[in-house]
Amino acid sequence: MDKVKVRKYLRLASVIVFSMMVGSVITMFIKGDNFLIKGKTTTKKAGYSEFEPLYETYDTLTKEYYKDVDSKKLIEGAINGMLGALGDQHTIYFDEKSKDDFDTQLQGKYYGIGAQIQYVEENKVKITTIFDESPAEKAGLKVGDIFVSIDGKSTDGMDANDIASVLKSDKVSKSKLIMNRDGKEIEIEITKDNITLLSVSSKMLEDDIGYINVSLFGKLTNDQFKEAIKKLEKKDMKSLIIDLRGNTGGYLSTVTDMLETFVKKDKILYKIESNDGIKEYKSSAKNVKKYDIVVLVDGISASASEIMAASLKYNCDAKLVGKTTFGKGTVQITKNLSNNTMIKYTVEKWLTPEGNNLDGEGIKPDYDVDLTEDYANEPTDENDAQLQKAIEILK
Repeated sequence: MDKVKVRKYLRLASVIVFSMMVGSVITMFIKGDNFLIKGKTTTKKAGYSEFEPLYETYDTLTKEYYKDVDSKKLIEGAINGMLGALGDQHTIYFDEKSKDDFDTQLQGKYYGIGAQIQYVEENKVKITTIFDESPAEKAGLKVGDIFVSIDGKSTDGMDANDIASVLKSDKVSKSKLIMNRDGKEIEIEITKDNITLLSVSSKMLEDDIGYINVSLFGKLTNDQFKEAIKKLEKKDMKSLIIDLRGNTGGYLSTVTDMLETFVKKDKILYKIESNDGIKEYKSSAKNVKKYDIVVLVDGISASASEIMAASLKYNCDAKLVGKTTFGKGTVQITKNLSNNTMIKYTVEKWLTPEGNNLDGEGIKPDYDVDLTEDYANEPTDENDAQLQKAIEILK
């Protein structure tokens, strides 16, 4: 996948669901708005005379345009226009649905049935994944089941987002689903519950090598990461592979906590460059884990993933295997707007412990390894050339 395609993929992922805020710090507060819309009248905040053309345009269109105008769309268009004018692909606007998906992914919890769904051909939505011990599993739902109706309402014409919104609604705790399974309609009653999303998975490989996959750096990721290490240590883990392939980032605070699992006190984890200069962020850990570490990376590994890879390489002599990382050297924060939407915007740059900014360049792995066609056709550990190289290094 070339760099341009990767960047388009990353931007799309962040806007829809999986990704998310790439390596950003979250702030959850609302400040005063520059203007409010009341019906078709604008109320300006003092000192913002330069916004006069914006108000004039809004008033003109809502009063004189030859068709009915959706004022909400005008406002969203204006916000998108302002953000787009900055020329920063990581400074973006989230509508209500995108914001909800974004928050759910990074917070790591939501209310629902514990299944992933996907739109398929002919206006059908099917179940693609069922989480272990989830309401979906307990109720007997299966991967491949297609939605027919929910609580007596046909799902015909609904997309995956529409169905997800219904299933995550807390207005009802129980739902009756009609599902199409192998051409036959079945009825399933399901009780919703609080679902914890897993962003970490682990297993023990040959030669006492532990393997941990981190899919994003969410609110619960550090706790799940520490629990994975405990489980692997009980199996006498001697070395460790951390898989950050496909990980587009997340909370800066989370990757900081995770790095302190391995990086000794007073060692530089990373640096932040802002208008106030450059600040060093050092480890405060008193006790750390000491393992030979290999980090798997690819062209989608970005921001927080790159911070972890660079810091482990510098401080723990970790070896990087895979492909050059995405190259996102900026830090974002978010701001909730009063209409339950959100903007994410860049405020700082992050630097490696040595002080290098990798924006647009990425981190080159110590071992540049391509995935083969065999892996694309059958994604197993044995066909994963990058994983096999990591195992070879640690043997």
